[in-house]
Amino acid sequence: MARFQRGWLRVVDRKLGRMWQLRYNAIDPATGHIKEQTIIVGSLNDFPTESACWREVERQRLTDKINQPEIQNKLRFRQVADLYLHHKVFGELAHTTQYLHRHIINDYLVDRWGGKFALDLRGLAIEGWLYSLSQDEGGDLEGPTLGKIKQIMMVVLRYAEKYGHIPTGFTTELGRQISISTSSDYEAVILTPEQTMTILSHMRQPERTLTLLIAATGLRWSEIAGLQWQDVDWAKNRIHLRRTFIDGKVTERLKTKKSKSAVPMAPVLARFLQDWQRETMYASPDDWVFASTKKKGRIPRVGNMLVSDHLRPAAVKAGVLWLAKDGSVYDTSGNLVKRFGFHNLRHSLSTALITGEKEDPRTVQDMMRHSNSSTTLELYTQSTMSQRVAAQQKLLSRIVPQSELVN
Repeated sequence: MARFQRGWLRVVDRKLGRMWQLRYNAIDPATGHIKEQTIIVGSLNDFPTESACWREVERQRLTDKINQPEIQNKLRFRQVADLYLHHKVFGELAHTTQYLHRHIINDYLVDRWGGKFALDLRGLAIEGWLYSLSQDEGGDLEGPTLGKIKQIMMVVLRYAEKYGHIPTGFTTELGRQISISTSSDYEAVILTPEQTMTILSHMRQPERTLTLLIAATGLRWSEIAGLQWQDVDWAKNRIHLRRTFIDGKVTERLKTKKSKSAVPMAPVLARFLQDWQRETMYASPDDWVFASTKKKGRIPRVGNMLVSDHLRPAAVKAGVLWLAKDGSVYDTSGNLVKRFGFHNLRHSLSTALITGEKEDPRTVQDMMRHSNSSTTLELYTQSTMSQRVAAQQKLLSRIVPQSELVN
């Protein structure tokens, strides 16, 4: 019987930085000779000492792998996903990204593919499963969500490749086999500044100031919830973003580097915030700007309840939305509204500034804190029908004789 080997560790330089490498001896099937093999365990930053790295070796069961090479073919997708979710690299993701990955992995991927051996996954089967979840096949998921599920599945498998749990190249080939539409016919309801004003007129405090803050800054709800009074810089007319609150947890790791940028605070917006600070019982520097009174200020208010109890009813009263007898919601053009919440105000801000106020796209990109201008222009900005009609009329005035434009 072959002697059990533990292998030995060495730090090597790689493109991603200094990495711990587990080295061991194995028989080369081509020559029959003993040949040194290597497995990347993790980065020196993640495991600063050799003892810490050995603990990671044991957690990943790498000693089992080097002594039983066939174990590689026995890893189920559930095991691969668990290794990813408990690795330090996952813990360094933004909290919102962790939440999304954990939700998709546990509620979709592991639920369907957890018991399957990772190397037995086949593109055609995964593609068929994704189609079964789509709205075209009677499911309730749209194209972008299906694309996100595929993307996160590939992230998990690429992690497994990187650390030697499955062969290199497996994930790339599997991804090529999966063809799924990621498009969507969803178009966000865009509010004009006048419509926003009417909605605000049907709201009380603090919902009115909260909604105005989102409409003027484009802040995400998790960022609004994470605001404390000490983050508001009255002297420099800006609001600093230092933390988010989502899924009941506070994190100081924001979504992207751009997300950490301070947002502008015009004098009129500052005045609304100052009025609210004077009114609220939670006005100390380390209090939440929009604290939950039910929880005695310990946590911020909950976003989904604010939407259902305040934003949507105000939008219906303002005539921006109308409610059918069967409970369906429609916009002013009679289009079915699938989603309406604070994120619509973010889309509306980008649209109003670029297509309405003709602001410089770079300025708007910075206000939205997008890393790429294409996100601002392609995903968040859309013209209104009245703007399209006006543009068409302007063109026709140069084509059609003036005598025929009167009527």
